[in-house]
Amino acid sequence: MVALSIATTPLEDAMLHHIDVDEISDRVAIMRIQEDTTYRVKDYLAESTGIRKLASKPVDEDCRVKMCEWCYQVVDFCKFRRETVGIGMSYLDRYLCTPKGKEALCNRKEYQLAAMTALYIAIKIHEPLEMETSLLADLSRGCYTEMEFVHMEQTILQALKWRVNGPTLLGFVAHFVALLPESVHPAIAETIFDYARYQTEIAIAEHVLVSIKPSEVALAAVLNAIEGMDVALLPLKVQGKFVRNIERFSEIFIDDVEHIQSHLSLALASLLSGDVSEIIAAVTDIESEDEYVDDKSITAYNRRNSPVSVVQRNRQTSVV
Repeated sequence: MVALSIATTPLEDAMLHHIDVDEISDRVAIMRIQEDTTYRVKDYLAESTGIRKLASKPVDEDCRVKMCEWCYQVVDFCKFRRETVGIGMSYLDRYLCTPKGKEALCNRKEYQLAAMTALYIAIKIHEPLEMETSLLADLSRGCYTEMEFVHMEQTILQALKWRVNGPTLLGFVAHFVALLPESVHPAIAETIFDYARYQTEIAIAEHVLVSIKPSEVALAAVLNAIEGMDVALLPLKVQGKFVRNIERFSEIFIDDVEHIQSHLSLALASLLSGDVSEIIAAVTDIESEDEYVDDKSITAYNRRNSPVSVVQRNRQTSVV
């Protein structure tokens, strides 16, 4: 069987290859116009408090967390890009801001259908392979039929007016990282990108960040990433030059995103707090048993606690 080869996206190219700073500036300017206009998202839960009170089981912030986790599990299993989850959730957020979409906020079953369909649309547009609606029906465990997914797809696309290529968190991160000084080693740039990308995955599940512009969340993630670097690898002078480059070419200032930085840091600490006790327990067991631990066991443990999988928790898939 021939292995599927997935080429890098333009966003990854922006980080991996040198691009003229003027072109980066133009790209970021257009992306910021898009996030301010066509692709703007409001806090739909806050705006729909009145109608949600009338529902027996209204949609809440935890519903978003559960569906995000489910989406990440699906893309990981299918070997798709994790950025696709963010794209799908952006479709869902914008749909829920529309008059038609607000109806789903009073019905968890309809919300779940919309979230699953939004991921399906994102995969269809941005991945080399398409998921069949029959697979979605199977994944729903009989909650929805193929035709329900087809109808929801049409409903979402019409509500969005077929505008499905907006700026993403990772898109901004990639362009910001491309502004690193040329003296920075590519491996360091990739580390910064990966750490910031991980924070964007956390941010996608946080409803409190839904109404904040992607460019600001992305900048906060990048700032957290460089602050976490050893100054021997990324000297303070280089960090300062990098931040000035971002402020100059994006017209976003670090003072405006400090509160977002703090929120991302707290969210990350919250996710990792449970893992600390697991690591201590694991070390204690190894020392007490004094047994040989093979490489496979270590690899399996590291995979469970890696940044790629840490957002996946043992929650029920359904929000209904």
